Amino acid sequence: MPDVSRIAAESQEAMSIKFNNMVYELQKAGKKIIVMSLGEAFFEIPLFHMDDLPYPEVNHYSHSRGLPELRRGIQKYLASQYDFQFDDQTEIIITAGSKIAIYMTLMAILNSGDEVIYSEPAWVSYPEQIKLCGGVPVGIPYDKGISDYESYLTPRTRAIIVNNPHNPRGYIFAERELRDLFSVAEKHDLWLLSDEAYSDFLIDDTFISFGRIDRQKKRVVVFNSMSKNYGISGWRIGYVIANDNLIRHILKINQHLITCPATILEYYLAHHFYELLEITKPQIRDVVCKRNRLAEYMSKIGLSYLPGSATFYLFVSIKPSRLGSEEFCTRLLQEELISVVPGIGYGKSCSDFVRVSVGTAGMDQNMYGVRKIKELIEKTS
Repeated sequence: MPDVSRIAAESQEAMSIKFNNMVYELQKAGKKIIVMSLGEAFFEIPLFHMDDLPYPEVNHYSHSRGLPELRRGIQKYLASQYDFQFDDQTEIIITAGSKIAIYMTLMAILNSGDEVIYSEPAWVSYPEQIKLCGGVPVGIPYDKGISDYESYLTPRTRAIIVNNPHNPRGYIFAERELRDLFSVAEKHDLWLLSDEAYSDFLIDDTFISFGRIDRQKKRVVVFNSMSKNYGISGWRIGYVIANDNLIRHILKINQHLITCPATILEYYLAHHFYELLEITKPQIRDVVCKRNRLAEYMSKIGLSYLPGSATFYLFVSIKPSRLGSEEFCTRLLQEELISVVPGIGYGKSCSDFVRVSVGTAGMDQNMYGVRKIKELIEKTS
């Protein structure tokens, strides 16, 4: 039997998806799981009628840059919401989720052996996507600050990835921090890839898009996710915004990999853009408030976590347990039927943490779940 490629063989399974697949299998076997591992929030969203969508156009390919109506909708929304301006004709591509947008951008900027730096805990797909593009991922330990970034740069460094608001910490970068990062990128002539998939998951106006820092988009690339912010993650609709030159190169890759997102979903979102926002915005606020209430409860019972106030995640320390995070999460799932994600999936420095998501379970279940985390820490210390 022929061998698979070295890149594929060395690629790691996404830790969050691995554990969620275990959950699906247990649920299929009739087990009732308290799910605190899914990277999505379950909102109540009506299914609007589709008989006003253009037929038969919905059944066919659409523009590989994305449906023009939807591009304009995104442009107007980001301009009004975040003071982030871009040309909807030349500086955006709508993709099948923001994950593929990040991957295609890495393909467009990396040569074999180029390095990309990012802070840990890092979203599980950053290092693997970098490796799939022939690059070298360089994780910065979670206890290092922006002032330490330059010590991780080498002549092979090509880009910095920033996740803001942050998954899994829930941290929101201040404008001063963004400007400091931009100065590092300018000094060393690096790309800055800003993953802003959780831009709506906060309860105040503290989020600043990196698109406001580099208005000419000379080195900043912004990614976002409609499906995440609208609570329809299974629909896989995201986008990438960059200068027109880089977008042209990403567009070539997009045409060869996916052609275009699902046309019917683009039309649906374009037609119901603000109706959906009116429904999801209050629910987003509710889930972020729930996250912060759970954070207060964890502090009360003696669980520590990395600081943050946005998203629906908490990155929780399991010290002084003697278990590594993957073994800890496996035992929690098998013995207590509670699913959380091992911190080791977010970087080598994160083996003493687990990611807790509050998006799918009720508050009582979440409180029960973190009590069981506390008990397992004590039992295995």
